[in-house]
Amino acid sequence: MKKILISLFFVSCTTLVHAQIKDWALGLKIGQPTGLNIRKYGDRNAFDVNIGTYGGLFGGTSDYRKGRLKGVGFAINANYLWYAPAFNERMSLYGGVGAQLTSRNYYPDITSDAHDRSIGIGPTVVAGVEFLSKRSPYSLFVEGGLYAELLPAFFYLSPQLNAGLRYNF
Repeated sequence: MKKILISLFFVSCTTLVHAQIKDWALGLKIGQPTGLNIRKYGDRNAFDVNIGTYGGLFGGTSDYRKGRLKGVGFAINANYLWYAPAFNERMSLYGGVGAQLTSRNYYPDITSDAHDRSIGIGPTVVAGVEFLSKRSPYSLFVEGGLYAELLPAFFYLSPQLNAGLRYNF
C-alpha cells in the first residue's frame, strides 16, 4: 500500500505540473543575456533558445585574453532542460546544459580605441525556477548559470543571471 501511495503522489505531482504547461512559450529575458526567449516543452524537459544581447548586466567591460571586452554584444544561447515539480502545482525547478555563441568588441590594447569583433563559443549550465499563473497563460521565471568560453579564450567564465516573463501557448 505504501508503494502505491508514493507512486500515486509522484504521478499526481507530475500531472499537475504538466496540466499547467503548454507546448510552447514565447517571452522576454532581462539580465545576462537579455533577449527574446522561445521554449518548447516536453514531458519533463524543454528546449530553450534565447536571442539577444550579451555583456550588459555586469558592467559591460571585462578583462579578456590580453585586452578587454567593452560594450554590449550579441548572443544566441540554447539549452536542453530537465524539469521537476516544486512546492505546488504551479511552481517547477529546472536545470540544464547547452551552448552559447557570442559577439562583442575586443580591445587588444586597452590604451587605444582600435577594436576587433570577437566571436566566442562555449558550453552553458543553467538552473532556475518557473512560476505558472493559475488564471492566465503567463509564467514568471528566474534563472542563473555560467558560460565557459572555449574559443577563442579558453575557459573565459561569464556568470549569467536573468528573470523574465513567458506567454505559454
